[in-house]
Amino acid sequence: MASRSTAWRLAVHLTGVGFVGYVLTAVQFAVALVALFTGRVPVFVAVSLVVAAGAVGLLAGFAAAAQQFVPLARTTRGRWVWAGGVYAFGAAGTVGAAVLTAGPGGPGPSWLLYLWGGGCYALGAAFFLPGPRIRYGALGVTAALAVGVGYAAWASAQPPTLDAWLTANGVDRALLRLGEPPTGYVLRVNGASESGFGAEYERPGAAGLHLSVTHPDQDTRRTDAHGCPVLPGVTVTCTDDGGGRQLVAYDGFTAWRELRLRRGGLIHTVSLSDRPDGLRAARHVLSTLRPATDAELSPLRALPMRR
Repeated sequence: MASRSTAWRLAVHLTGVGFVGYVLTAVQFAVALVALFTGRVPVFVAVSLVVAAGAVGLLAGFAAAAQQFVPLARTTRGRWVWAGGVYAFGAAGTVGAAVLTAGPGGPGPSWLLYLWGGGCYALGAAFFLPGPRIRYGALGVTAALAVGVGYAAWASAQPPTLDAWLTANGVDRALLRLGEPPTGYVLRVNGASESGFGAEYERPGAAGLHLSVTHPDQDTRRTDAHGCPVLPGVTVTCTDDGGGRQLVAYDGFTAWRELRLRRGGLIHTVSLSDRPDGLRAARHVLSTLRPATDAELSPLRALPMRR
């Protein structure tokens, strides 16, 4: 019965420390964001020191209630040592987890982060409890958490799978279509989104081709009765290029051409230069359209992914 009573008091003690750590983590995170928002390092350092001193003082007062089963807390100096040790362990564990698992925009406020902070403070308090079994247990939990956080950081740093990238960015796989590179050209995938897909056909020493694949509703430009775009201050000429293709020539501040093909509910557009061989290359791309392979799409994995 006595051991059960002691275990219950220890559980209440660690739960209380964890709750204090939860609150401290939330407060410190908010204060740190405000200090960083000012953009002044001295202000951030000064505010951080004040908050840390206040947190240690709060924990020192809390330590007085634990002096029955925490020998170190039975003296004034011991309570400050206990408070400093618990704070150092809890703050270090929270900051480390926040940095290692942060996304591209950095760590953000989250109840999971605050809960993690509370757990780190409770774990720090466990090291001060008497008995080697408790300390070894706390050491084992700390090691397991460190391994878990390290693995999570390593996993988050790995490039996503192609399927994960496409799903996260809402890409319609029907848009992922490519034509074979003409002779002398090298294919390079530009990017993909929920509204379109793009690729470049590059050739050393000459203008390349740009292929874009979109849904028909993505082109909001006004058109005439023949489906030719109408742009202010630009003369647009549309001619039938055969094979379902349409050649669109723009003559304004700059001149450029597009070879367009509507097929399978999609619009395939190749932007090209005025060179004669550019039109032949664009026709080759549109005549060899096919679904892109995973190997060709692999460069997408290095591009930003929505979280």
